[in-house]
Amino acid sequence: MSETVSTKPISFACPKCKRPLRSGDNALYCSECNRTYLIVDGIPDFLSEDFQAGISPVFGGISSTTTIKRMARQMDFVAPIYEFFVSTLVKLSGIHGDSARFIDRIASFHSKTLKGITGPVLDVACGPATYGRRIASPSRNVYGFDISMGMLRQGMTYIGRDNISGVHLARARVEELPFENAVFDGAICSGSLHLFPDTVLALREIARTLKAGAPLSVQTFVAGKTVINRSLQKQSWLHTFALGKLQQDLTEAGFEEFKPTLDGIVLTFSAHKAMPRT
Repeated sequence: MSETVSTKPISFACPKCKRPLRSGDNALYCSECNRTYLIVDGIPDFLSEDFQAGISPVFGGISSTTTIKRMARQMDFVAPIYEFFVSTLVKLSGIHGDSARFIDRIASFHSKTLKGITGPVLDVACGPATYGRRIASPSRNVYGFDISMGMLRQGMTYIGRDNISGVHLARARVEELPFENAVFDGAICSGSLHLFPDTVLALREIARTLKAGAPLSVQTFVAGKTVINRSLQKQSWLHTFALGKLQQDLTEAGFEEFKPTLDGIVLTFSAHKAMPRT
C-alpha cells in the first residue's frame, strides 16, 4: 500500500447503524436510531446500554453478555499491572529471548508492518494502549477500543503521564465498531484475537473499517503443549489457532497476503485487506 496522509480526524459512528454521531454535553448522539452514548472520564462508552439491558444482539443472549461482562471485570482487575503481567506470561509460552522486552518486540513488529502508513490506525482490544502509545506519532493517530473501562482508564493515565498526543480511546467491542466504513489506513491487534468468540465475525468487522489494501498486524497464539496453552484450554471463551484454519478465516473475512512468524507458541502475522476484484 502506498504512503497515505490523512489530516482529517476520524469521527465516531453509531455502532448499531454506523451513522455519524453528533457531540454535546459529555455524550454522543445518534439522530438515526435515537441512541445516546455517554463520555465517561473522556472515554466514549458504546457498551453501557447493552450491559445494562443484559442482552447481546451480536451473540444472541444473556449468557454471552454475562461472559463479556465477566471478562471485562477480570481485565479491570489486572489493568494496573497489565504490562508487567504480559512480560511474565510470555515466560510460559516458549518464546525465545528476553521476555521483559516482549512488548518492545511486538511494538517493533507493528511499526514494521505499518511502515509508510501515516494515516489513522485502529488498535483492536487495545488494553491500556500498550502498543497504540508506542506507534502513535504526530502524523499517525491511533484509535483504540476495549471492553474494559479499567484498561482504558489506565491507558488514559499513561497517555497523560507521558504527554502522548494522537491516541484516542473508546469502550466498544470488536463485533460492533463505532466507525464508518473504510476510514483506517491500518490496524493492529495484540494479545486478543484468541479472545474473540467468532474470529471471522471479528475480522470481518475490522476489515469493514479498513481501506482497501490496508495492513493488519497481529500477535496471538497457536496450538501447543505449554503451560499457557493448558490455561487457555480451560477457559471456554479462549482459543488458540492452527495456521491453516487462521488463513481460511482471514480469507473469509476479506484479507489476503497472510505472512505468519512463529516464536514458540507466540504467533505474529501480517495480512492486508483484499483489493477490489476487477
